[in-house]
Amino acid sequence: MARKIGLKHQLAYGSGNLLGSGALAISGAWLMYFLTTFCGLSAVQAASIFSIASMVDAISNPIMGFITDNFHKTKVGRKFGRRRFFILLGIPLMLVYPMIWVEGFGYWYYLSTYILFELIYTGIMVPYETIATEMTDSFSMRTKLTGYKAIFGKIAGFLAAFIPGRFIAEYGQDVATPFLYTGMVYGVIMMLAMIALYFFSWERPFESIKNEESGGNLFESLKKLVVDMLSTFKIRTFRHHLGMYLFGFGAEWLFASMFTYFIIFGLGHSSEVVSNLNSMNSILQLISTAIFIGICLKMGFAKPYRMALTVVIMTVIGYAALYFTGSSNLMILIIVITAIFGFGTGGVYYIPWTVYTFLADVDELVTGRRREGIYAGTMTFAGKLVRAVIVFLLGWILEQFGFVSGKAVQPESAVNAIVWVLAVGVIGLALIAIFVTYKMKLDSKTHAMIIKEIERINNGGSKLEVDKETKEMVEYLTGFKYEECFGNNTLGYQVRKTV
Repeated sequence: MARKIGLKHQLAYGSGNLLGSGALAISGAWLMYFLTTFCGLSAVQAASIFSIASMVDAISNPIMGFITDNFHKTKVGRKFGRRRFFILLGIPLMLVYPMIWVEGFGYWYYLSTYILFELIYTGIMVPYETIATEMTDSFSMRTKLTGYKAIFGKIAGFLAAFIPGRFIAEYGQDVATPFLYTGMVYGVIMMLAMIALYFFSWERPFESIKNEESGGNLFESLKKLVVDMLSTFKIRTFRHHLGMYLFGFGAEWLFASMFTYFIIFGLGHSSEVVSNLNSMNSILQLISTAIFIGICLKMGFAKPYRMALTVVIMTVIGYAALYFTGSSNLMILIIVITAIFGFGTGGVYYIPWTVYTFLADVDELVTGRRREGIYAGTMTFAGKLVRAVIVFLLGWILEQFGFVSGKAVQPESAVNAIVWVLAVGVIGLALIAIFVTYKMKLDSKTHAMIIKEIERINNGGSKLEVDKETKEMVEYLTGFKYEECFGNNTLGYQVRKTV
């Protein structure tokens, strides 16, 4: 009998995203600015810290997915959970976060501390992303769980903007103290969230986990990891999903990295104004996320995602117009555009990670296995690589156009580069994501169809008795012929189950 998921469980699951979204929101909005303004690093050096850490972290993501998928085979995993053990381990490690925000050190200090935190982040977030699929098979309940995750992501975004803003107002924008205090306060918040997540979540029973053939030595284990990770790209729905995620999130990552520079150097406002705008944006994203939860339950994922990205495109055009028309002194216009942007961004952040929770069900059609961890690791791996490239290119472009670290006023060439990268880059990435959505067919109706078929086959049903509509949908979602599904293929490492 399935365990009942109450409000406290939904809230606890959602609170885990105080780490997932909050830490990224703070570093995305402020870390490059902190490093170039208070630590004496050039734009390229600051960007390289993001990029190198992201690449190291990208490699660790699928490894972590592999570990957490197989950790139930250990005594520790059986006692604490193959997913939840790493959440428990991460509680004291949140104290590493404030170390990133200490001024007075050199490039190698900031690189090493940021890499360390990124690895800790991955060690928690990869298993965390699988918890919703562990707790329930219900489409509506998973949607609610990921909805609360998205809502807490917006709360995290608000805190990530509000907390530094209050410290900046207290200590001024010319000292690094506000960022250190922000790191300390948010580190404690993340610890409390991890405690709640651990004690109010659970995993599927060990006996229901499908046994998989794993290598008997390190080489075979690594081979299994690589083969399984590459195999995910052969699932059609995952490829469609990855296009939506990478380009949609890529637009948001680029915007977040540029927004602080745009407001301060492009429109001539203070860092406190940036904090206040981000705070308002986060509140509106929270409202937007709640709205998009209902929209997705009725309309699926593709159309709402297009709606959200269209709003993002229109507001970025509005921001650029403020600069090029000389209207940057009209604060009311900045507030209005930021408010509209918040409504669109809520959907952009919510939808891809909600779609993710159903990918393992599509994969099970083909492999007969449960590989949530591999999908979380692969998806985050790809995301980290794209983010690394975006941020490094951003730093390189700023340097090429004359950006000077530590200066309150930048050359006109650098300011123009900031504006054009914000406008052209964000809009271009968003348009590609919109194009991909037209291929996505996974929604509540098609998910219910494949779950019913998986249950029918697992209960001894014959593949010869499949109805035409289900067969066609299985083939479209997987990219495999129906006769090749349910383990009758060579996808993944030593898949032995056949029907």
